[in-house]
Amino acid sequence: MKNYKLLAIAFLTSLLLFMVGCTENTEMKAQDENIQTIETVLQNALTGPDDELKEIFNSEESSIEDLLQYDKAHFEDYFANETSYREFVNNNNGSGILIEAMKYDYNFKVKNIEYEKTESEEIIYDFTLELQYQKEGSESSEVETVTGQANLNKEHKIEDMLIRIGDFLGSLSN
Repeated sequence: MKNYKLLAIAFLTSLLLFMVGCTENTEMKAQDENIQTIETVLQNALTGPDDELKEIFNSEESSIEDLLQYDKAHFEDYFANETSYREFVNNNNGSGILIEAMKYDYNFKVKNIEYEKTESEEIIYDFTLELQYQKEGSESSEVETVTGQANLNKEHKIEDMLIRIGDFLGSLSN
């Protein structure tokens, strides 16, 4: 009889450990997908400007429609819906940050992004990144710290995203 009790306890313990392991793996996979979404948007918004954006910005034949298509191609798929996408690009995120960089002949490159999931019941991540910036033709570069927050849904799409770049863009003209 004792053997059956020991066997039952061992089986239930193993089953419990297996279930906890599966839950953790599912949570880790979801977290990885969320971080991948956030990182892609940050890379697209803060690394560049690329040749395509430079051509749109500098060409006399380009229109606002070309810029809208650029933003759509680089950002729309990562947002939960049209409203969240439009809110992001209309708040001068999207290509707006890189356009400011072009105005003053700077290139940006995202370095070292750190993520922290908040304690909220919602899927919210705070992030901090190092933004390397370099004046075209210069040998030296500098680094600015940029922070922000991204709220995602269960489908790993961004519902709201804030990039806190502060007065940094205005200081590029100095």
